[in-house]
Amino acid sequence: MDISELKRRYDIRAAWRDLNLPGEPGKCCCSPLREDKTPSFSVFADGERWTDFATGERGDVLDLIRAVRGCDAASAIRFAEERIGAARREPPQATKPVPKTGPKLPPLRRGTDAEARELSERRGFVVEALREAERRGFLHFTNLWGHAAWCVTDSRRQLFEFRRLDGQRWPAFGRLTERKAHCVGSGKSWPIGTLESEPFEKVAVVEGAPDLLAAIHFLLLEKKTGTVAPVGILGASNHRLALEALTKFAGKQVTLYPHADGAGRSAAREWARGFKAAGGAARVMAFDLSGMQLADGSAGKDLADLARVSPDCLESDTGRKFAEVMP
Repeated sequence: MDISELKRRYDIRAAWRDLNLPGEPGKCCCSPLREDKTPSFSVFADGERWTDFATGERGDVLDLIRAVRGCDAASAIRFAEERIGAARREPPQATKPVPKTGPKLPPLRRGTDAEARELSERRGFVVEALREAERRGFLHFTNLWGHAAWCVTDSRRQLFEFRRLDGQRWPAFGRLTERKAHCVGSGKSWPIGTLESEPFEKVAVVEGAPDLLAAIHFLLLEKKTGTVAPVGILGASNHRLALEALTKFAGKQVTLYPHADGAGRSAAREWARGFKAAGGAARVMAFDLSGMQLADGSAGKDLADLARVSPDCLESDTGRKFAEVMP
């Protein structure tokens, strides 16, 4: 069976079901590749093509399988063939490789001292933690749409999350609504820092880009940067992590730091099941971030908030659990 026939027999609607993607595919639906509160994804051409209007990504059923599973083209083809009970009788003929083109990005660079200080002051992270994040390849600075911004990515260079340095939200543009974070690329099913965590026995898995920087902040303060790897899942709605990514955590001690809200707790349950059942993690625990009171009197709910917790909270019975955060 050639590739064209395979894509005719196994379309995006069937793959959507077999990949256990949320919602229903349609001409106007939510993206299964990222957090998408306002539908900006479309499946068309009788289920043979898709487009993500927010990121500019598009493709056919095999491209969707690759994006969701984080696999190569050959693995995507095998996945589709297995679902329809087909077997390829001959290996594909060698073709001239097509250079991969990544998403269009602004130039990413090391932050100036002034930029590092501003991010430190706004978020409560020590500057040394931000420089450590840069050394690890997680944190970059840039200018996006006329605004100074910081960006989180990793060595795979598949997914990039941008946030404004001034702490404001990105304005609405086209189909994109006003939002605090702007993601470019694909592969949210691969947590940021997965490959970088391979040499470590202990992993701190956090929710979101700010919490990834917060993890490095606390690892530095607790002198654990050499023993615990920080890993970030971008978005509590991202429940289904790629099997190929989960297997990288086999035998590790995984500590989850979900947001202290309903969405965070729900995500933590799904992540724990994935790390234990599919990933084969030796141990999976969750750190309770509830009961935080920030210096301005408001309630905190995530690891980034803990960097701005009030001294009174730390001295209370509830706050004593925050004396040591990292595993």
